[in-house]
Amino acid sequence: MNSASLSLAEMAQHLRETFLQRSFGAIRFWRFAVVRPHDQAFRLTEIREAGDRLELVLCHDSGEGQPGVLSLWSPTGVAVTPQGLTVQQAERLRLDDNEAWTAGENYGIRTPRGEGAFPINGAPALTLEI
Repeated sequence: MNSASLSLAEMAQHLRETFLQRSFGAIRFWRFAVVRPHDQAFRLTEIREAGDRLELVLCHDSGEGQPGVLSLWSPTGVAVTPQGLTVQQAERLRLDDNEAWTAGENYGIRTPRGEGAFPINGAPALTLEI
């Protein structure tokens, strides 16, 4: 399957079939760890489409707490491997108070800890690492 040419609906369905209810321990925006890697475990519980946005609903693996929504604007290049899930490109990503966006060859990022810009250097836009 050529994931680069998938429509948003096809991408959502592919993820439902291959990654729904899987646990993972790291969330990275262009290699930037949005949450402390493998400090906690999360589970992908729902996948929604909203215009040009893909929404991944995440719950803590323990079942405690409220679900969070990881939003990806114009995602392309999804891949599910034994190591996890990657999305090669996206215009923008957001999870809670963390947001990242493309800016030419760089990405900008804003977190509760601050804001910055870094080179993309071929890194996937999103990684959910098992």
